[in-house]
Amino acid sequence: MTEPALLPIIRPTLPDFDDWVAELRGVWDSGMLTVSDRGRRFEAAVADVCGVEHAVSMANCTSGLILLLAAQNLPRGGEVVVPAFTFAATAHAVLWNGLVPVFADCDASTLTMDPASARAKLSDRTVAVMATTIFGTPPDLDALQALADEAGVPLLLDSAQALGSTWRGTPMGRFGVGEVFSFSPTKVATAAEAGVVTTTDGELAARLRRYRDYGKATDGQDMEFLGLSARLSELHAVVGLATVTNLSSYIEHRRAAIATYQAALGDLPGVSFPGVPDVATTSCNYMVMRVGAGAPLDRNALYARLADERIQTKKYFYPAVHRQTLYRADPGPSLPNAEAAAAECIAVPLFGHISAAQIDRVVVAVRTAFGA
Repeated sequence: MTEPALLPIIRPTLPDFDDWVAELRGVWDSGMLTVSDRGRRFEAAVADVCGVEHAVSMANCTSGLILLLAAQNLPRGGEVVVPAFTFAATAHAVLWNGLVPVFADCDASTLTMDPASARAKLSDRTVAVMATTIFGTPPDLDALQALADEAGVPLLLDSAQALGSTWRGTPMGRFGVGEVFSFSPTKVATAAEAGVVTTTDGELAARLRRYRDYGKATDGQDMEFLGLSARLSELHAVVGLATVTNLSSYIEHRRAAIATYQAALGDLPGVSFPGVPDVATTSCNYMVMRVGAGAPLDRNALYARLADERIQTKKYFYPAVHRQTLYRADPGPSLPNAEAAAAECIAVPLFGHISAAQIDRVVVAVRTAFGA
């Protein structure tokens, strides 16, 4: 019997190659392969989506996180409050700056950083708060900004999955001192690899453009900052511009797919889905379900069953960052919500062109695994 084709958890949604091959040819013929016209157009497109004045492209999101922190000129050894339920790059950026990540728990429903837990982690060593958008859902930005203001420290946002999300009707991109978006292949809009830092602060944007070019002074020769070679290539900018242009249609397709999944799986015992606050909208970056108490099998068993059916899934985020080898302490903080989410969450296939038949294949496999 022929083995079924692998159904990937993500597949980048890209325009038809012929629609933008001329742009690639234009870059090739120009000989300008970085920091040129296409990159500026890509930045302008992201700024337009976010309704923000400044967007600075980077080679990837992690470079953006590192450099956004670096541009704050924080004292080495200072503590940055970060969520434990996130991708490790959030905490990596803190370490790369000689700072200390202090982990806060997540909200039991939205899985974004819990402001009460973050407040409990503040000390006289705290120099910043960095929150994360989870699966496209923003954290409680009102509470976190108030918390940062009271502590007298900047609020920074790892908005890797947030392009197209909103908070109280305002697009993500305008919050905190700066936000960093990802355009890796796993995101709603992709440039193959890229990051973009958005901010309302023109001076910060100007510094970031120098940080991404090794930290050069305005004369282009002297080194003023400890920067990185984090410039975005024009070829990546072409891809990014093509997908950002179609962002709203990708999100709507994903939103409909998530609704189909939730309607078909929501009656299963022990199954729930991360919440989205009434004041927020999500970019629908991932379709995540929780397999908790009352389910006939646990998340790991479901992961294995779906793998047997050639359906790719992800234990997301697993393990919680404070339990990963690099960050693990003994005994370490007790963060029950993050640890429960890391044990129960599983992301199933979702992309901007997923078909009804592909969704049905996943639904049938999950329901069969549950004995339903």
